[in-house]
Amino acid sequence: MFANLQSVMLCIYNGDAVFDWDENNLRKIRAHRVKRADVEQALSNDPIPIYEQSVEAEPRFVYYGETDAGRLLAVVLTERDDRIRVVTAYGLDAGQKRDYFARRVRGE
Repeated sequence: MFANLQSVMLCIYNGDAVFDWDENNLRKIRAHRVKRADVEQALSNDPIPIYEQSVEAEPRFVYYGETDAGRLLAVVLTERDDRIRVVTAYGLDAGQKRDYFARRVRGE
């Protein structure tokens, strides 16, 4: 299920992640009242891989992460040319928050 996930995780965790931001993906996250810095923090703070999906033959990865201020986010991303392309990001709903905390308790 997470065949390509390891390469994404390594890119995120190494501290040298290069993000691919433009007006399209910034507009999508702003619609959810999320800022670019929030997404980058959530992906830098030991995010939890949730699942992989394919959209038009492109693998996309969904993570739950937490900002330095404690805001919980879902982040959908893909890798393009060694860059992390954030497709969208939004705050977790109540059920997703329960899932996030349960996974943390299990050590994920």
